[in-house]
Amino acid sequence: MPLESTSAIVLKNFPYGDTSKIARFYTRDFGKLSIIGKGVMSSKALQGSYFEPINCINLNFYYNPKRQLQIFSKAEFNNPLISIKKDMKKLSYGFAIVELIDRTVTGQEPNKELYILTENILKAIDRSSGNLNRIFWYFEIKLLSILGLRPHLANCPQCNEKLHTAFFSLGYGELVCGKCISGSARELSAGTLKVIKNLSESNLNSLDSIQCNSVERKEFGHFIKEYLRYHVEGLQDVRSLRVMESILR
Repeated sequence: MPLESTSAIVLKNFPYGDTSKIARFYTRDFGKLSIIGKGVMSSKALQGSYFEPINCINLNFYYNPKRQLQIFSKAEFNNPLISIKKDMKKLSYGFAIVELIDRTVTGQEPNKELYILTENILKAIDRSSGNLNRIFWYFEIKLLSILGLRPHLANCPQCNEKLHTAFFSLGYGELVCGKCISGSARELSAGTLKVIKNLSESNLNSLDSIQCNSVERKEFGHFIKEYLRYHVEGLQDVRSLRVMESILR
């Protein structure tokens, strides 16, 4: 098997026997991979720490596209993310991010745009002194955009009327105007719509300029959770999101 190298983010790990580990990695060049580290947990190996979730590493592994489980060779940190690992709030956001990637990405289809976004978001959380929620919201909106699921924000997709306020309709799975509601719906104020638009048009360096009050934060939180669950299979029960919400109450 050829020896390959790529940048990777650890999504999840599992023990395998007494001294080995299996981890799911999201990689820049190979998409999502499962890799076994034989003996990495032995006292002499000194490689087990690379298999911890959220780690951003340079990964070397033996690759066989016909196998579901690849073989670990060696790794090194490309960003140690020291601050995240010392801060419970930052750690909770980090776990939520890698779990969302694990649930939304399937197979070995590389998506460099999504990989770079995820790595940059983790680095932004690591160095942030505040505004963690805005960084996370930005990630969710950009994730939806990359997946081709970005909500319509300017006009109602059913009648093309301009949206001043909007309702998230479970009948359509979209933001619609008051006249086009189908099934149960949750209202979003003009202020919350503006927050979503600003997040969609911003970059990581301009998030501090986005203002929102407690009502808009609550509306956005409910909306993005329901929107993701509607459009992405497997997001009905994301454990790390529940943990994060309990910590931030």
